[in-house]
Amino acid sequence: MSEFYKELKSIREDQGIDLEEIHIRTKINLNYLRAIEDGKFDLLPHTYVRLFIRAYATEIGTDPDKIVSNLEAFLGNKTEKMSRKKKDQLPEEGPAKLTVEDDGNVQSRTGSPQFIRSQMIKGITLVFILLFAIYTINIINEEKVANAPVEYPSDFLDEKSISEQELQNNFDVLTESVQVFEADSPFGLKLATAELVWYRSKIDTFISIENVLPPGDNRLYDFSQTIDILFQHTIGLNLYLNGSKLNSFGASSNPVRISLSAVDKTVTIQHFIPKS
Repeated sequence: MSEFYKELKSIREDQGIDLEEIHIRTKINLNYLRAIEDGKFDLLPHTYVRLFIRAYATEIGTDPDKIVSNLEAFLGNKTEKMSRKKKDQLPEEGPAKLTVEDDGNVQSRTGSPQFIRSQMIKGITLVFILLFAIYTINIINEEKVANAPVEYPSDFLDEKSISEQELQNNFDVLTESVQVFEADSPFGLKLATAELVWYRSKIDTFISIENVLPPGDNRLYDFSQTIDILFQHTIGLNLYLNGSKLNSFGASSNPVRISLSAVDKTVTIQHFIPKS
């Protein structure tokens, strides 16, 4: 069990799957994929470890539920051993003493068909209740993970973040342009960068989310109505709408806001400059 993550790497290599391919398809940072194969599960929060290793297992063709179970068993080995040690230290209680009369009454009751049938019904009922509770908990947990926006953890501080208030107080709009795009639904906007860049995104009616895109990494955002992204800069940045590259925003060292509307199929680009 302690070597299960090494087996994952062997399976991937035997199938000729490159780690870069998994990175491209899942959008998981290469450093985190390498950490999974090295068994360094303490580099990420437990929720992300489960999410990433499930996606990894799916990509290499193994059972993701089994791999997640192996992960939980691996992370729980220490606790399991401590619990077993405490059990061994508990004093053993001597057998209960029964009188001959009590013993006869107990055997008479427990040996009757009615008693056995009653106990079987109770046992079966408890088993069904337990299974239903476990199933309900698993469904709730899976829905929480599925509905949560997937934002991968960043290794960088957001000291270069820009709030809306700071944008209004410290910057002026230099230029604003509106263009029409020809893509059709479903819409997906891919971000790829050669430079570290902070950005804040707002998709449809969801709340705004701040993130940092490391050099050489990318993100894919699906939207149905609108997507609005404020970039700290656009140096080395490329955007792709449904696979088609958007080239109209240029490279700027100042903030740039890019807004796409699926309703009227327009791209609005605002370039900002510091106030003098």
